[in-house]
Amino acid sequence: MQEVKVTINGGIIADDELQEYIARGRRNQPHNELIAITVNLDGEYADIDYKYANQLMPQRFSIAGDMIIPDFENLNKAKQAEYLDKVTNDIK
Repeated sequence: MQEVKVTINGGIIADDELQEYIARGRRNQPHNELIAITVNLDGEYADIDYKYANQLMPQRFSIAGDMIIPDFENLNKAKQAEYLDKVTNDIK
């Protein structure tokens, strides 16, 4: 098991608290190797971001007919045509 890279922003935390955050990250995804943890402190709150060795990259999603779809090719021909015919607006 490799060492976990730890980054703490906004203050300091006790070592036992940090070890619990690391243990929690390992429990949440037991089949993935935890390689890094970032703790952002804001007063009494801690925002924790976990990074795993084989974490999948997020897919690009599209919207077709009020549906969020991960893969255009999985749509039937009618939904593909609807997606290709949609008009986008220029409002930003």
